[in-house]
Amino acid sequence: MKTIIGSICIDGKREKSNQYFKRYKILIDSVLKHTNFSILMLTDKPHKFNYNNERVFIRDFNKLYLDEPKEVYGTFNFNLKRYPIKLCSELNFDYIFYNDCDCFYSGWHNESYLKMLEEDFDVYYATFYPRNTVRAQIDNPKDHPYTGRRVNSVKEAVTEEMLDAVVSVETRMLYKNNDKLKVMLDKWDEISRLCEKAEERTCPESTFFCMASQHAKMKATGVSKQIEIANYCNIIHGVASNKEQHGIDKPLKILNYFGIVLDRKDTEDEIISMLGI
Repeated sequence: MKTIIGSICIDGKREKSNQYFKRYKILIDSVLKHTNFSILMLTDKPHKFNYNNERVFIRDFNKLYLDEPKEVYGTFNFNLKRYPIKLCSELNFDYIFYNDCDCFYSGWHNESYLKMLEEDFDVYYATFYPRNTVRAQIDNPKDHPYTGRRVNSVKEAVTEEMLDAVVSVETRMLYKNNDKLKVMLDKWDEISRLCEKAEERTCPESTFFCMASQHAKMKATGVSKQIEIANYCNIIHGVASNKEQHGIDKPLKILNYFGIVLDRKDTEDEIISMLGI
């Protein structure tokens, strides 16, 4: 059973402050060090990626998706996250583990991961609260003021059943590479086109990919809070420049799988040193 990590790193307004082209290196190098996974990175700056490793696949966004808008509604087009998943699905892997490019791995526990794979699932989300559905958010505009408008903007692609999708965290998603995944990606394509047409905000994209998964009749579940890999699946949150600009000490938070703060650092270089990569 082979797993590939899929991610995307695109130059944009937040690239310099968020150091994405430094963080992608942390992700790739930590994957190579701590796991036996392969990794595919979709980027519009392939010249920045210098890897001669059969486990690393670099794909050029500008060659493959030149006509795709990098921004919608004045911000990053989060629907582009479907493309590394799609590219991974065309390779010979059983599982596709989408990771944002500011994720990384500080270790690994393969036995617990293999136990995850034994479960009956089509997609694992980091969080999964059955009451937090698209329909429930639409019915509660005070707490979710944009959900109704966003769903209405793509109503041509929406069925009543899709409103029962559980809205989950989008930072990491583990998919089985099966026929349902293709159906999901096709529906996400359709939703994305309607977002572009309506110039509708694409964040949080979890609303849309969870609806697409519901349409594909994917069996969705959440990762156990007790799983051993939780503290090894990390995320960098924050901006290093906040120390100099705003006096925030150790502005980079290191989160675990579920967004709990484990540590804090001043810079990405400190994280690289910590990991020994």
